[in-house]
Amino acid sequence: MSYIYAVSRLRGMENHILDSAFFSRLMDSAGIDEALKALGETSYSQWLTGTATGSASFDKAIDSEILATCEELEKFVPDKELLTIFRLPYDFHNVKVLLKGLFKVRGGDTEGRRYDLLSKLGTIDTEELTNAIETEEYGFLPYGLTDVIPQCWQLWDSTKNAQAVELLLDHQMFKAMLNVAESLKMPDVIQWVKFKIDAENLRSAVRLARMKYDSSKALPFFHEGGTIRADDMARLLNEPQETWSRILSYTDIGSVLGALNEQSDMKAALSDVSKALDDYLMKVLERAKYSMDSPANVLLYLLTKEAEARNMRVALVCVAGGLDREFGRRLLTNGR
Repeated sequence: MSYIYAVSRLRGMENHILDSAFFSRLMDSAGIDEALKALGETSYSQWLTGTATGSASFDKAIDSEILATCEELEKFVPDKELLTIFRLPYDFHNVKVLLKGLFKVRGGDTEGRRYDLLSKLGTIDTEELTNAIETEEYGFLPYGLTDVIPQCWQLWDSTKNAQAVELLLDHQMFKAMLNVAESLKMPDVIQWVKFKIDAENLRSAVRLARMKYDSSKALPFFHEGGTIRADDMARLLNEPQETWSRILSYTDIGSVLGALNEQSDMKAALSDVSKALDDYLMKVLERAKYSMDSPANVLLYLLTKEAEARNMRVALVCVAGGLDREFGRRLLTNGR
């Protein structure tokens, strides 16, 4: 199926993506009123009009912009499953929110439910998902949730370990993303999902190494399906971090580690590593820019828009809360 028309539409929409110069100006705002004035020149203004200036209001406004973007793309993208790959993690986020709330309720906390944390960006209607989980009617749920949610309950009942439940859901999320990608039979998209799994596994490896976590117990923290086997990722914990780039030199993600080592960032804040991995996943898709018929351009646009939203959130929270602007600049992703 030709993507020439869809890519042409995306090229036009790219002209409205906010660049690094805008976020630099936003971060330099004297206060929230000045920041909101700057936003008056962008598409975000329609969602922020009349809202309060708290982080929760910013989150809702930013999510509204991303949702509107997805709805616009649905009108002309031939394969809707490309949007599913992008939106599916938000479905699993919502499942986590709902299950954690029910865990608290069953533990005696009647105020445990946090419906305000649910995201509209998932593919499953939040009211339908809430009703399904609270009534234990999982039969219609996609992405393997029908089977994995009962497993979550069994795990919680036996361990009361919320982190283990999250890991179980994350395993299923990446499996579902890979299944959707493989159903499309688009090599670039399949490869990107595999690289995304690698990036998440590497992020976990860095986190566990800093915790000096026992490598013999680390395997459950790593997801299958990437280009690097989960047990190979777990074995990294037995090696000094400065050698990881050499050990993974045969992989695509090894270059990221090499760059981090040169900057000594592997021993810096985890946020620096996460930012580098987010940038890496963007660059993987940037190869699609050279093709006017590559479906990967759809994912690239969505990720660029998501990076823009993340930068918007960081900048607004810093300005509204009077937080350290230099630290905020370090968190900004290279979206455009």
